[in-house]
Amino acid sequence: MEERDPQFVEKAVAIIELELHPPSDGPTFLVDEKTGIGVREPSAPSQPVAPDQPARREFEYVRHGTADLLAAFALLTGLVYGIVRPRHRSAEFIELLRLLDQLVPKDQVIHLILDPVKLHCSAEVAVYVAYRPWRFQFHWLPVHGSWLSFIEVWFAILSKKCLDRSEWATFDEAAQGILDFIATYDTHHAHPFTWRKGIKFYQRLKDKLANKQSTQPAPAEAA
Repeated sequence: MEERDPQFVEKAVAIIELELHPPSDGPTFLVDEKTGIGVREPSAPSQPVAPDQPARREFEYVRHGTADLLAAFALLTGLVYGIVRPRHRSAEFIELLRLLDQLVPKDQVIHLILDPVKLHCSAEVAVYVAYRPWRFQFHWLPVHGSWLSFIEVWFAILSKKCLDRSEWATFDEAAQGILDFIATYDTHHAHPFTWRKGIKFYQRLKDKLANKQSTQPAPAEAA
């Protein structure tokens, strides 16, 4: 994983430190997409629990396409903001940026931690941000380093609590079900995540970075 990004250690340390000590000039959001969410329903009704018989659930499904969730996890509060769309393109990502722009006071900077994928680096996104040069500050994760983002932890919660047992016949039902889950999560369960369990990994990265810097040759002095 590290070999795919020559600057993995430097970028990973910078991201973890940003998560440990977020900027004070505005909120920090961890942004990503949960794609290919199945819109499906069982091919036969589930059987309820009965005496001496557990509930039974049909394992075959009728598929009705997919849905994509574009979401932002607020670092300091744990609140989640998202939109559900049939596709995830630059246009949908800009929709998410507009949503955050409406939520955050205009005198604050919006810090975003996100993957350096084409969707986030497109010309359309660059133009949108260029018209607001001080409003959005992107902080790029290392290549194949999305696991450093807390939103991946939240996506695991979404999958376990909502998606794994979902039954939706239409895209609109899926979108409403996902948004309802987000609303319930924000109201009753939202909390900031920490790097408590990964602090040893962070220290190893810092030691590796310090060793790398100490072995680099000193710059030659000008004559």
